[in-house]
Amino acid sequence: MTLKNKYLDGFHRWWTEQGHNTRSADGYRSGIRRVNDEFFVPVVHKDMFDVLDHTIANGSAVDWLTALIGTISARIEQTDDVSAKKRLQDNRSQLKRFIEYISVIQDLTADSGLSGLEIVPEILPDGNQFYTHDTLIYYMVSRLAITDFVNADAEIFLPMRILGRLYAGIKKQTNLLQSLGIVEADGKTPNLSNWYRNWLKQRALNIVFHTAKGNYTLKEIAGLLIDTNRHKAWIRSGGKDIPLLTDTSDSVIREADVTSTSDLRILPTESMKDILQRLAPVLTTLRGLTDYIKETFKDRIVQISKFNFNRVNDDDDQYYTIDVKLDEYLPKNINDASRWFCDNVDWRRVAPMLSLLRIELDYIAAATHLVVTADKNQIKFHAQRKTPNRLKGSRHAGNNDK
Repeated sequence: MTLKNKYLDGFHRWWTEQGHNTRSADGYRSGIRRVNDEFFVPVVHKDMFDVLDHTIANGSAVDWLTALIGTISARIEQTDDVSAKKRLQDNRSQLKRFIEYISVIQDLTADSGLSGLEIVPEILPDGNQFYTHDTLIYYMVSRLAITDFVNADAEIFLPMRILGRLYAGIKKQTNLLQSLGIVEADGKTPNLSNWYRNWLKQRALNIVFHTAKGNYTLKEIAGLLIDTNRHKAWIRSGGKDIPLLTDTSDSVIREADVTSTSDLRILPTESMKDILQRLAPVLTTLRGLTDYIKETFKDRIVQISKFNFNRVNDDDDQYYTIDVKLDEYLPKNINDASRWFCDNVDWRRVAPMLSLLRIELDYIAAATHLVVTADKNQIKFHAQRKTPNRLKGSRHAGNNDK
């Protein structure tokens, strides 16, 4: 798959998952391709898609794509032909939607420490979607990376977005780590960013999928097949496709109703609040990080700048600001609050924590059993019980017809 197809197909899938029809997604994809051919390639002499991986990884993709909006707006002002002006206005709108999609990927990349995030399925000749093993890992890691447990009443947070950004940023603090004496047994500076990426990946590999043949962890799965018309899914293992099941809120096991990976959620079999409370005696560093976050957020209101995706006229403001009261810990603000915290962090205080947190995060990973569910009620009520005994049995050989 080329980089152009990766991002255009990824946008197409994301746009339809927002509730828009395929015809709309097709039109937007064509418009984004025209923006590239007409405004980017003539200036830079390469496809904008060829540089997205790099710019997403360093956090600049949204900014330089936004600059193209100004270029298109200038062309609109210079154009008198009504039909040409309308086409350019459509292109500007299409680019804004594409920037929204890239913004989502850029945030996921920053939060997980991954680069070149790839969550696009293979489209089979019959129109079904197939997610390879590696694609599933990326998808599950991207979900885990933004699954925060941050609550004003909690004594200990598990602030995944903050952790992801801190572990990604610590790679620029090598001199500080050395000056603080944070080194491995061989005297070398620890690669904390790499450790965190591996920690997320190992958590993802241990996620459990319920199937008609018993439980499979992601590490045992070669891929996931989704029939978008019949809303069914199968995991592939050992050359066989096995129906995916879901554990519902009323403890009934049934076939999963799935049209894309957006229907799948990862839940712990025990609430994260209970897990952190049980492990509290060994989570002294995480408690220290929680105290630092609370101390930093207390009574603080910050202004967050947002791109105005609803901007219609050139006279409209390109950005607007919102006031975020950090110590309210509202889910809708957690991403902005996390970014602000990491942009203003005291690295001399945090760097030693990131080294010590490796042991505590391993405790949390060992104590947390994650399962995939496709039941919306299960997501709403949040599973707080162990996996039903009837799903713990051994797997048996045999095929299942799709």
